[in-house]
Amino acid sequence: MKTLLPVIISIVVGCQAPTFEKVSSSNIEQSRLEFAKRLTEKIMIAMSNGNYYKLTSREASSKMIGVFTEKLQKQSYKQIRGMFGAYKGHKFHELWKPEDGSPGEIYRFRGQFKSGVEMEIRTVLDGNGKLAGFFIRPWRDEI
Repeated sequence: MKTLLPVIISIVVGCQAPTFEKVSSSNIEQSRLEFAKRLTEKIMIAMSNGNYYKLTSREASSKMIGVFTEKLQKQSYKQIRGMFGAYKGHKFHELWKPEDGSPGEIYRFRGQFKSGVEMEIRTVLDGNGKLAGFFIRPWRDEI
């Protein structure tokens, strides 16, 4: 298997690393899940079309907007596509929250790519429900 280079999208802004617990499906706030799904789809489709997704202040923290640039998105997707093929879609897998009750949510999606290799697309929302992190990396069952 090819080694992933650091340019693969792996951004988290202003987020400490507490321990996390999986949220049961009955306790997932559906409006937040739908927001995370739609935003993930918008970002991935824009990148797969050779474009980039310009985040708004309603969707993302100002720090995330500052680092999730056109250049980063295009370079990252080019690398991902070269290694795993074109993006085909994603499905929600699970939600994790900090055990200590601090704000933040990690939405894990199983990303499908042409190569057949499953990738994790991780969308991190801050306490205000705004994008604070976005990862694409090989799938692991554990967070």
